[in-house]
Amino acid sequence: MRALVREILLFMIVVSSIVGAVVFYNELPDTMATHFGIENEVNGTSSKQTTILIFALLGFVPFLLPFAKRMGGQKSNDAKFAFSIQVSRFCIALILAIAEWTILLYNLGYTMDIRRIVFIAIGILFLVTGNYLGISKPNYFMGFRTPWALLDEENWRKTHRMGGPLMMVGGLVILVSTFLPTYLSIIIFFATLVCIVLVPFIYSYMIFKRRRS
Repeated sequence: MRALVREILLFMIVVSSIVGAVVFYNELPDTMATHFGIENEVNGTSSKQTTILIFALLGFVPFLLPFAKRMGGQKSNDAKFAFSIQVSRFCIALILAIAEWTILLYNLGYTMDIRRIVFIAIGILFLVTGNYLGISKPNYFMGFRTPWALLDEENWRKTHRMGGPLMMVGGLVILVSTFLPTYLSIIIFFATLVCIVLVPFIYSYMIFKRRRS
């Protein structure tokens, strides 16, 4: 019963923007703005029909994630991984819904700060994902998939117990940066991304070298 409720909720999140597009179809322009630059300028467009079709196709993504268990080589020890997959499904569904509703509202004439919305969404995603990385098991789908961590469960555990909190701090930094001037927030955003990627990579390698010595 709980699984059914979860799937219904996920479905409602996924289709919300599609329903919105259908409801407001006649009010949407024939050519919709779908991509934006750092100054909120439109630098990409698509027809109304194509945009809605893309919304629908992207809606399948959260429902395909459970198959990642097979692709990731997961076996009997994967209750925690399965839980992480469910968290990822909802995070992806919410991020997609936010992005799609932002596009819809912009094309309906509402003033939208695209950069701030994107940064807030990514910041929240990092906060949520980082909170669960510490309990993840080695897999090829999510986490800091360094070659040394994938081959050594102890390396994976230590890397993710460090990298998870780091990602959460990075998410918080990105959220705070949304209230700063545009170019400063962009610098902080990319610097944070570099730290989140490089620090766990270097840390995993150091664990590998230490265990070999």
